[in-house]
Amino acid sequence: MRYKRFGIVMAVIMLAASVLCLPVESVEQRGRVHQHLTARADTGCDCDGTQLCSHLPLVLVDTRGQDIPGVPSGQFDRFGQATYTMAQDGESVIRASVSVIDNGGSNNHPGDKPAFVTDCEFRIRGKSSRYFPKLSYAMKLVDEAGNGRKLPMMGMDAHHEWVLNGPILDKSLIRNYMWYNISGEVMEYAPNVRFCELMLDGEYEGLYVMTESITDGEDCRLHLSLNVKNEKGTGYLLRLDRPEEAELSAERNIQSYNERMLNFDSDVSIRYPGKRNLTPELAKDIELDYSAFEKALFSYDYDTEDYGYQNWIDVDNFVTYYIINEFTSNMDAGKYSTYIYKEVGEKYRLCVWDFNNSCDNYQEQAVDETGFQTRQQAWFFMLFKDEKFVQKVLDRYEQLRGTYLSDEYLMEYIDETLTFLGPAVERNNERWAAEIDGWDALLPAERGLHSHEEAVMQLKAWIKARGAWLDENIHVLTQYGHPSRTKLYNH
Repeated sequence: MRYKRFGIVMAVIMLAASVLCLPVESVEQRGRVHQHLTARADTGCDCDGTQLCSHLPLVLVDTRGQDIPGVPSGQFDRFGQATYTMAQDGESVIRASVSVIDNGGSNNHPGDKPAFVTDCEFRIRGKSSRYFPKLSYAMKLVDEAGNGRKLPMMGMDAHHEWVLNGPILDKSLIRNYMWYNISGEVMEYAPNVRFCELMLDGEYEGLYVMTESITDGEDCRLHLSLNVKNEKGTGYLLRLDRPEEAELSAERNIQSYNERMLNFDSDVSIRYPGKRNLTPELAKDIELDYSAFEKALFSYDYDTEDYGYQNWIDVDNFVTYYIINEFTSNMDAGKYSTYIYKEVGEKYRLCVWDFNNSCDNYQEQAVDETGFQTRQQAWFFMLFKDEKFVQKVLDRYEQLRGTYLSDEYLMEYIDETLTFLGPAVERNNERWAAEIDGWDALLPAERGLHSHEEAVMQLKAWIKARGAWLDENIHVLTQYGHPSRTKLYNH
């Protein structure tokens, strides 16, 4: 299959080019693990059929009889923000038990010996998704003392913070898995993901996407801290989101140009370092550093050599982030659920997050294949005033459209992922049959998708139409950086 052979073909091309000393546009293979290409495929049930039998890893959560906090309370605080239920002890999480069964060489069953069992802090997560019938959860692995416990998860590197994303708004089931993995091939970092099936207090809850949270760590995660003998350097991670969506371990809201310029309901919070290690002095330094970046971007010197934005950001990263989110019309990108980070000794980079609403799956309104969505967000509103940035977008789009964003690659990716999931799709769709058939989450109601097959057809058709429209119109972006349009900003 062509996209499986893609890496081999590119390697041969690059080798030939190096021999001939000819320039070539390369697409790096970053060692990204795509579960549907590397994990054991379904070969049928290997037991007597009296229990769940899956080729996918199983996650078993025992709440110990407690109600899971995070359910919308129907009440609002004095700032008009929605409030959520708390645990009996007044905390926003409960202490639960989680075990993961991942046999690798055979099917997984609830009674099998788990890869690990540990305590965890558990809660419902999300904003709109808290109102969905199938919930998503945040899970922090902890030891008996309540300290973070890093454990490897389904072949992913050891980490202590995970998200169990339950696709239900996305009735195709694959948006987050697909776009995280593709982003991980073309960007420095994107969260690792694995499909699994969840049992909550012994009840089957369907297909989930285990997702690593964005934070500091070794190997594939962000390198935000560095210890060298007695000297410690630190990077940091910020999150732009609605005020009530700040992570539990986030701290300190930062007033930003982004917020003031577009007057939207979004705060900038420090996600890393966490509360335990974030001193007031360090928090202030981070705030001043971030403010200096935005001051450079939103000033008349935004494109100058000495004072311009390029001194603060990894321009190629911003370009690729823009293209991925523009191609998918991911409405929240650059506004909500947006992560910006600075690794030790590096410039600012962006990290993708949350594609549930992408590809015309935004609840409140239809998003057809036309138009530019992400360009109007505040950072990109300014970046597109620079002709050099626009040209980088055009060049990178052409490169990606011929590779990871080609119709052929994307259609095969969808088909082969669903083939890999096999009977897990059927089990999930049986568990949530009433919601899939009768839950019209998209507005207006005529946009409703009432089967998994219909949702997959919609996703494929939209991607093809979006790619065709961008092919014809991507050069329209040059107007935003043309001197006639930016003369008020330029000397």
